[in-house]
Amino acid sequence: MLTDLTWLEVGQRFPPKSEKQRLEMYAKNRELFENNHAAIYYEDLKRIERVIGNFQDVVSYPVVLNFQKIISLKIADLLLGEPPKINAGDDNSKEQDTIKIIQEKSRLQNISYQVAIDVSRYGDGLFLIREVDDGGIIDITHPAIWYPVVEIDDIKEIQYHVLAWQYDKIVDGIKHDYLKCQIHKIGSYEERLYETDGGMITKSISSDERKTGLDDFAVIQVSNVVTSDRITGLDDYTDVDSIVSELMVRVGQIARILDKHASPSMSGPIGALVPDPVSGEWILKSGNYLPVEDGDVAPAYITWNGQLEANFNQIEKLVNFLYTISEMGSAIFGDLTSKGGAVPSGTALKRLMISPLAKVNRIRIKFDYALKEALNLCSQLGGKGVTNLSNTDISIVWQDGLPSDEWEDAQIIEKRTAGGNTMSTKRVLTQKDGMSDDDADAEIELIEEDESFDSPLNVPTFPTD
Repeated sequence: MLTDLTWLEVGQRFPPKSEKQRLEMYAKNRELFENNHAAIYYEDLKRIERVIGNFQDVVSYPVVLNFQKIISLKIADLLLGEPPKINAGDDNSKEQDTIKIIQEKSRLQNISYQVAIDVSRYGDGLFLIREVDDGGIIDITHPAIWYPVVEIDDIKEIQYHVLAWQYDKIVDGIKHDYLKCQIHKIGSYEERLYETDGGMITKSISSDERKTGLDDFAVIQVSNVVTSDRITGLDDYTDVDSIVSELMVRVGQIARILDKHASPSMSGPIGALVPDPVSGEWILKSGNYLPVEDGDVAPAYITWNGQLEANFNQIEKLVNFLYTISEMGSAIFGDLTSKGGAVPSGTALKRLMISPLAKVNRIRIKFDYALKEALNLCSQLGGKGVTNLSNTDISIVWQDGLPSDEWEDAQIIEKRTAGGNTMSTKRVLTQKDGMSDDDADAEIELIEEDESFDSPLNVPTFPTD
């Protein structure tokens, strides 16, 4: 881990050695997410070698099983597939208008979805608060250019969030390699430019201090699972790598067996062969009747028992391991019927999804804080119609991302509003139907009007003489 900025001095190698393993994991997981499994798994053959000899000479990867990508997308879907409702006051208040302005300007739903994918595949996602011409926006930055610098006495206390990336540029016909850095502190950041050669920092070109106008870091970290001795989160891919790799091996072996024996060879008496008039080679003249005399071997196809059933049993066990180790279960991958043919109800579906929902909830806790902090900091940069939210209580109503079972919901609502009287009509309209407070109030007035017209006690009075 990094505890000071000496790694950015002239003569130091970039990136620093302590970050090599983390950056290599990012690069590997990015390739896996983008379907380049063969290149990644061929570099890690010792994990899946077999006594059959050189692994590369035996099995190829005709089918890519990208479970890793599915895991990341499903986590993002469950977390943000149904947009959370962010509240900062009454519907028409300046604070709520500020939330809407920042959401629209930042495309916050899309940015948050991308951060959620990074949290899954890299272990960390990063919001970046930056200033534009008309205020501020909430943006995203890549963990591969992020270098957290912590206190030497407390690794949970961050001194700097350093964003550093390399690029090259042609100057006077000569290619130069550069390293650009943003060293983020609370309320400001220092922008540095270096020249590099062969991964070594050779020259300091410029340094510029800039104020951010924020009362905290402009970089906001959202982590997956973290422990007391870690400053970065654990990714979702490492635990399932060996399982997915082995699944691809098994599918590859089955494919080769089926291809090899799709056109099997034949055996039989030598008398069944005739010379080819062109090449002179002995060939089988198929399609004719081949008489077999006593003692001759009957013509037959050569077949081989490839033990495919054992392969399929192994695949089934590996898939079950994948469901368990990934914490995603079978339902998240589409196995909803449990081979029984019946589609589960909403309640049953939630029971099947207990494990993935718990996994997503761990991330949701981190996201809740990060989004509130991001909105608060972004509002401090001002802009048209934007009010500072520093002293505002921001709340976020999260959804579970699962499809609604309207029949079950209606039964529950009926019991809670009528029989049990534990839920108000307004709460039903705002939480279940997603209405705003004003729309819910208007809807309640219409309901009361309808009920008054339908009441038998609402008898019109007639004029009397």
